[in-house]
Amino acid sequence: MTSDEREYKSAGIPGCIRQMTNLERIFLFTPGCNVSIAARITGNVSEQELLRALDTVRRMHPLVGAKIVFDDRHDAWFSNDNVSALPLRVIKRISDTQWFEEIQYEHKIPFELEKGPLIRFILLHSPEISELIVMCNHSICDGMALANLIRDILVSYADPGHKFIVLNPPDIMKLLPRRNSLSPRAILTSLFIYNSNRKWEKSPHYFFQADYDAITRAYWEKKQCGAVLIELDPQESQIFSEKCRNEGVTVGSALTTACIAAHEDISGPFTKNFKLVSVPFDLRRHATTPVDDVFCLCVGAPRFPFTYDAKKSFWKNAAVLHKEIHKRVEKLDSTGLEVPNFEPSFIDAFAGFGPFFKVIPEAYSRTDSLLRFAQDKKNVAFSFTRNYKNMTPGTIPSNLGRLKLQTTYGNLQIDRMVFLPAVSEAVPLILGGISAGGRIVFSLTFAETIQNDGFGREQEMVRIRDRALEYMGFSEKVSEKAIQ
Repeated sequence: MTSDEREYKSAGIPGCIRQMTNLERIFLFTPGCNVSIAARITGNVSEQELLRALDTVRRMHPLVGAKIVFDDRHDAWFSNDNVSALPLRVIKRISDTQWFEEIQYEHKIPFELEKGPLIRFILLHSPEISELIVMCNHSICDGMALANLIRDILVSYADPGHKFIVLNPPDIMKLLPRRNSLSPRAILTSLFIYNSNRKWEKSPHYFFQADYDAITRAYWEKKQCGAVLIELDPQESQIFSEKCRNEGVTVGSALTTACIAAHEDISGPFTKNFKLVSVPFDLRRHATTPVDDVFCLCVGAPRFPFTYDAKKSFWKNAAVLHKEIHKRVEKLDSTGLEVPNFEPSFIDAFAGFGPFFKVIPEAYSRTDSLLRFAQDKKNVAFSFTRNYKNMTPGTIPSNLGRLKLQTTYGNLQIDRMVFLPAVSEAVPLILGGISAGGRIVFSLTFAETIQNDGFGREQEMVRIRDRALEYMGFSEKVSEKAIQ
């Protein structure tokens, strides 16, 4: 379909923002593909003023108040027509770890994709300290989008008259360097995609809200979202940051290296595709075309092999990883996230529904669409799912870095933030890093089967976290607790 044809089609969709990209489509239906941030705020947060601020950021960022519209080709479009107000749950705050329990709960609730919005807000309130939690479907945002959204909410909260401009979400594929379409590799890729789409079109399957509900609920009946935190207080954060600067590496590179080394010590060496590291980076900061702080999925992600060399020092290993990351980011290498021109409904099948057939087979009898798909075992989507799994990297570090935001907003102050990326059973190491309020906080997120005798993966991840702290020079911080 040409761009002109797309423009014509979008004219028939009320409130149309733009068409969903194939990259965004990968995350739309997948259980666990929600991203969240919890911001700890000191000061008494007013529910009424917070609701007013939420309304402001909704007008500023179109995707915050968006829903999905499927057309007759099953292409998906973002629309803000007739979408309900942003949901805010307000709960009495009773503990320092309650925020994570709420995130675990929110993971289990499917978003109403075709009604919207694809984002939810929770305020754990006390007069002295509160947590503002944002949970979002990954198809409309990344970690930096959520961090910027927290900032915009607090700016509006503190200054009701603050003027803003509407920031329309771009198609990020237009921000990346164009590939040579005449290269032998590109030609072979195009032929492969063409043949795959033809096979899919002979036996297509289309998925909707009921199917997404079925696999999401079935998945979280068996699984639990888990997280282990590496948290440095302001003094420790300053010490570690200075050490990294002296060694010529970033905090993110050093901490990722520590976790990879720790994983090899505790769980054994990475093998095959798990030697790959996929590093998301913020295209808002690095794209050659200027981009404001748009709210959308706006990341690139180079993918490359990295193995920790035990014969070298920790800091030399960190320097190797740092150099490789920054070389690829400078070139806007996004090969780890680019999705070729597959049919969007095909992407739904091999990325969103194929991978869970063996994990939660009972879910595939809960709707007619899922049952027909499960019975079509020779469908090309299932072979793609297997290939997709074989390309899964072993480590995905999503480090938002030191945020450019103020600490004080009227009578409120940011004490810290915690960023939790999507969870997965397939990826051994998923890290989410953020620095706010002078604190460096990294999360290690995971999903595991609920067991009667506890959560075995959590115990493993705590050991990895503690070993990583030893590599970083903070052996006194080891603890049996996942979250302090």
